[in-house]
Amino acid sequence: MTHKSTELLENGASERVPLKEKLSYGFAQMPGTFYGGVMGVIQSFYFAWMGLLNIWIFIAQIVYAVWNVVNDPVFGNRIGNTRYSNKRGEIQRYIPYIKFGAPLFSLCFALVFFPPDTWRGQTSDLTVQIWLFTWYLITQVAYDALFTLVLIAHVALLPQMTLNQREREKIQLISTIFSLPAIIIGFIVPVIFLADPTRESIAQFQFLVVIIAVFGVFPYLILSKYVREHSEHIPEEKTPLLKSIKLAFKNPSFRVYVIYDGISVLLINIAMVSLPFYLTWVLEQMEGINMIIFWVGPIICLLISVPIILRIAAKISTKTSIAYYLTMLTVGSFFNFFAGLSNNWILVSIGFSIFMLGFAGDFILHNPMRADTIDFDYWKISGERREGLYAGVGPLLSKPMISVALAIPTALMTVFGLIYVETEDGLKATKGMFLASLGVNISMTLVPGIACLIGLIVWVKFYPLTGKVVEEMKKELRIMHEQKLKDYKEKHQS
Repeated sequence: MTHKSTELLENGASERVPLKEKLSYGFAQMPGTFYGGVMGVIQSFYFAWMGLLNIWIFIAQIVYAVWNVVNDPVFGNRIGNTRYSNKRGEIQRYIPYIKFGAPLFSLCFALVFFPPDTWRGQTSDLTVQIWLFTWYLITQVAYDALFTLVLIAHVALLPQMTLNQREREKIQLISTIFSLPAIIIGFIVPVIFLADPTRESIAQFQFLVVIIAVFGVFPYLILSKYVREHSEHIPEEKTPLLKSIKLAFKNPSFRVYVIYDGISVLLINIAMVSLPFYLTWVLEQMEGINMIIFWVGPIICLLISVPIILRIAAKISTKTSIAYYLTMLTVGSFFNFFAGLSNNWILVSIGFSIFMLGFAGDFILHNPMRADTIDFDYWKISGERREGLYAGVGPLLSKPMISVALAIPTALMTVFGLIYVETEDGLKATKGMFLASLGVNISMTLVPGIACLIGLIVWVKFYPLTGKVVEEMKKELRIMHEQKLKDYKEKHQS
């Protein structure tokens, strides 16, 4: 059996991916981006609207962090060891999780934002707080379980769709094009509804959640129909979890990747969690036309950053491009900390513009960079394609960082006196506006800035896959892959 979707280039060096597969894969980038953006306002929903106390959020995030550390490697290894035969007789390991997991993934995402409204604002009722805490925790765990299964399978597909770097870049470019609307809509629109929540804005927000959840099923189903897996890459023998983890940590690129992944996830999540509070409590004077003008610069910089980041990656290296956007994120974050102290929305808009020159970078280069790490494993470590395992073990730091990112903002706000006051039905600055503003400012800018600076230093100093190493690796991998494809065809045609 051969793959009808696989077309060898004339020089036999690599595989060309048909356009329909590129589009299908790229389209499937949208649901996860949408969901991630909306989940960024979860603390605004539970802390500022529902009135869940910080102590319960803190406890939930500890449990959530433990769950994340355990489930990702287990699920990733399980996915990597899957051998599923579909109706066409093809052996698959990733597509089944995407196809059958997508509806449950969307359902679990929506449930996070639909706790009973009767629980709202009862901060002094212990029983209600426990029920709200339970809903907050269980729905997040369910969402994360499906997130792990579906997203691990999705990101694991890209490296094995083709070993050709240009083809991977084309796929990622298409994915980025599909992601941009999801970034803008999924990350910015929910903030509008949750920055200063009312019953009307919450109802509109929940309607948006339902629309996104229903839409999110279809890109995954389209992917499962049109994208084909390469059966020759699926190992005949299963690899035990502990052995897989040991092999992964022998990979020097992977060891740096784990740190990079943790920093990137912390940055994105803490920024999105803090943004609604930042707009309300740091830039409270910004409204009307000022709000529109505020976002013009950052959105323009977000759009122009895409060709800049791709250009640097193509002309120099992925490592250099990632170093560039980490620098922009670091500079923008520190600039905004001091701009936020001035409460000058024009200065903050400039800082956000600098920040946005790097913000899209992770969405563009994360998968290709992870693909390079997996290629190095295939080349020097294991001799097998182990995308699922790397997608599962890779978040050993990043998944706990989600809990850290969700816990820090509410903890800082509580310490600085920004808490839910039941008698006044909302958040109040109980220690004064200056301290409330400072706590939110630290969460939104200073903490991400420090994290990005650490990530930048580690990345520049220790990431081993420079342009020359990657070039040599690709040449060797083409030879290895051609031989593996030849052996597979001979075995299954005999």
